[in-house]
Parts: sequence; C-alpha cells; structure tokens
Amino acid sequence: MPVEDIVKVSRNFQVTIPARIRQKVKVREGDLVRVIYDENENVVKIIPISREELEKL
Repeated sequence: MPVEDIVKVSRNFQVTIPARIRQKVKVREGDLVRVIYDENENVVKIIPISREELEKL
C-alpha cells in the first residue's frame, strides 16, 4: 500500500520528506538521496543512496 503525503515547495524549491516516509525508507539527516524524474510514469522519485553505493562514488 502506497504511503503518501502533501508537502509545500519552499521559495528555494525545497521540499521536506514527511516523517512517516523518512522512517519507511530509513533516511536520516545528512544522508544523500538520488532525485529522478521518470518520464514514463511522469513522477519524481527519491531514492536513498546506500553506504555501499556512496563508497563507490
């Protein structure tokens, strides 16, 4: 079942990931995420970068 919420875009075009979604994907302050626009689905995806992937960068 999808978890969703509505957030406001700030004047600097920033959004806050709601707490219940952060908890599901285990994103914490200082973590890096990949932001992808999927043209096929017309959605923005936020994908946490794992520690293993970060070491490869």
